[in-house]
Amino acid sequence: MAVEERLLVGRQAIFDRKSRVFGYELLYREAGGAAGPLDGNSASARVILNAFIEMGIARITGDRPAFINLTRDFFVEMPPLPFDKGRMVLEILEEIEVDAEMERAVAALSRQGYRLAVDDYRFEEKWEPLLPHVEIVKVDVPAVDLEKHRSAIATLRDRGVRLLGEKVERAEEHERLLELGFDLFQGFHFSRPQLVKERKLNENRSVTLRLLSRLSDEKVAMDELVEIIILDAGLSFKVLRYINSAAVALNGRIQSISEAVIYLGLNRLRSWALLIVLSGIEHQPRELLNDALVRAHMCRVLVSTADVGLAETAFSTGLLSALDRLLEVPMAQLLAEMPLSPELEQAILHHQGLCGEALACALACESCRWGEITFQGLEPGQIREFYLQSTDRAFLDQSLLMAP
Repeated sequence: MAVEERLLVGRQAIFDRKSRVFGYELLYREAGGAAGPLDGNSASARVILNAFIEMGIARITGDRPAFINLTRDFFVEMPPLPFDKGRMVLEILEEIEVDAEMERAVAALSRQGYRLAVDDYRFEEKWEPLLPHVEIVKVDVPAVDLEKHRSAIATLRDRGVRLLGEKVERAEEHERLLELGFDLFQGFHFSRPQLVKERKLNENRSVTLRLLSRLSDEKVAMDELVEIIILDAGLSFKVLRYINSAAVALNGRIQSISEAVIYLGLNRLRSWALLIVLSGIEHQPRELLNDALVRAHMCRVLVSTADVGLAETAFSTGLLSALDRLLEVPMAQLLAEMPLSPELEQAILHHQGLCGEALACALACESCRWGEITFQGLEPGQIREFYLQSTDRAFLDQSLLMAP
């Protein structure tokens, strides 16, 4: 049976000049309601996944936009995110370094139609390169002398930038901001953050592992995937909710699991299933998850140099090779729950075949046994570069996959 957990998203309203709700800032909260000790990447990922996939953004913000803080990694790398651009305002955190790479990323997102805001704006010169691409600046009211920056405020308004006063705690502050021409307002004077709660259905582990094992087979039939998914209500519900969300552009609504699986396609469904499996292991040290993701990316890039048709099988080989440590279950038991092909099983257990050779190479890199790294005649320097690239990819993936 599926197990229920409590999902939490912090929400604080943002008001316009007529005291109407303009939007909501979404904040990560632990099960007890606290902000929690997560780093910025993980906190952002959990808010995104909770709000847009698990709970449904319409239930949290209605038809108003959602403001979400994102770190530099999200802006520079910008992985595919499961939401409609029109439903979001992407906030650039105040500690982010503004350099040429960041400027290019922000400009590209603006051209693509994303709405952007600078968080905790304090009239610092470093933000100047980003302002042409930003719709909103959130001024940290207690931290700045508004009278001193009256001219700068007028300049921002003339440039078409909307001013949002945040951390507004008193009526007189609100009146002053209105007089200065601020458009939007946020703070305890208007409303305190509220917790939006919902029960989460955890998928039956055996069903999810079976799904993952079949997705590793390049020749798996769609009908078989449908039969597996419908065995678990949690998986079925998530497939339908995701496919019918604003994240997926559809002309009409999909009513069946079969339709959803066909529309998503194998590659997107494979990534989605990996997300479900790994999202249930947050009690483990982050480094274990990082090892699994580095192995997976390393195996895929290595095998792609020899047989691109086996690339996704190689990715599964690397990922599954770490599941015994991640799930704290003996590998023999896991393999019994996951009826893998003999080739994949031998690759994981005995490093046989092309995927097994790639896994052995990834493990040698992981242990810094540089004298042992070898794969299909590649130069050691090229293999080390592949490993560094895989480490970078895993770092970004980890922030998304750690979300509940």
